[in-house]
Amino acid sequence: MGDKKSRPVLRLRSWWSKKRDRHAVGLGNSPHNRDRPVSGLGLQNSTAPAADRIGQDLERIEKQVREFTLDNGLKFIVMERHQAPIISFITYVNVGGVDEPVGKTGVAHYLEHLAFKGTTRIGTKYYAAEKPLLIKLDRLFDRIKSVQTAGDGAKLAEIQEEFERVRSQASSYVKQNEFGQIIDRAGGVGLNATTSADATRYFFSLPSNKLELWMSLESERFGDPVFREFFTEKEVILEERRLRTDNSALGKMIEAFQDSAFQEHPYGRPIIGYEEDIRNLTRQDVEEFFATYYVPRNLTVAIVGDVKLAEVKR
Repeated sequence: MGDKKSRPVLRLRSWWSKKRDRHAVGLGNSPHNRDRPVSGLGLQNSTAPAADRIGQDLERIEKQVREFTLDNGLKFIVMERHQAPIISFITYVNVGGVDEPVGKTGVAHYLEHLAFKGTTRIGTKYYAAEKPLLIKLDRLFDRIKSVQTAGDGAKLAEIQEEFERVRSQASSYVKQNEFGQIIDRAGGVGLNATTSADATRYFFSLPSNKLELWMSLESERFGDPVFREFFTEKEVILEERRLRTDNSALGKMIEAFQDSAFQEHPYGRPIIGYEEDIRNLTRQDVEEFFATYYVPRNLTVAIVGDVKLAEVKR
C-alpha cells in the first residue's frame, strides 16, 4: 500500500482499517457506474503544526481516491499512486464470525482457508474425475457421523477405511497450491487473508503490468470455487485451534472472557469456531455460507498503486 517513508498513507490506512471494522464494507453506498472523490473521512483538525501537516497530506491523498460500482453491485475503491510499479489489492467481504448460523461457528474462517484451494481449472489435474470423488467423500462423512451416533464400532471402522481410500484418490488429482504458484511466478507477494467477527479480507500485491491477471484470478476463485481438500483442511484448522486456544492459557482466557462478556451476542463466539462445530461442519455448510454472503453486492475491492482508474474500470 506504500513505502515506509509515506507516513500519511500509513496513517490513513490505519485509520481506515479501524473505521472499516466498525462499519463493515466501508465508505458507504454510491450510485452505479459513478466515480467521485471519497469525502467526509471524519478527519479532525488540530492546532498542533505537525497534526496540521498530516491533515493537509491526508486531504491531498483523499482527493486521489475514486470509487465506482458495477451493475451487479460489486464496488471498487481505487487510488492511483505511481511512485513504484506495484499494485496492491484487497477483496473485502462483508461477512465474518457474527454472521455464522448457530451450531456452525468457524464456517467463515473455514471458507477463508478453502478460498485458496482453486477452481474447476486451477488446482486440479482433471476436475471431471475429481468431482465425483469429492461428492462421495461428502456422503461417506455423513455416514460416519450417523454410525458414530449409533455406536456401531465395526461399521464405523469399515466406513472410515473407505473414506481414507477415496480421500487418497481425490488427492491424486490435486495440484497443491497452484493458485499461489501462479501469483509467485507473476512476481506477486503478500498472498494472505484474514477473518474477523465482521469481515473477511483477501489480499496480495502484483507488478503493475499484472492488473488483468489479478482480475482473472480473483473473479475465478470467487465465481467458480472448488472447496477441495475439505477434510484435510479441517485437520489444519483443528490444529490451529489447539495451538491458539486449547493449549494456550491466554487463548483459553480470551475465549472464556468473550463468552462471559457477550452472552447474548455473537461477538462471544470464537472466530475460529468451537471444536465440536468445526468437526461437524460439512462442505455443504461452506457452500451455503458462500452462496449467501459471497455475492457481488457484498464485496468491495480496494486497489492502490501504479494503476489507471480507466483501466481498472475497463
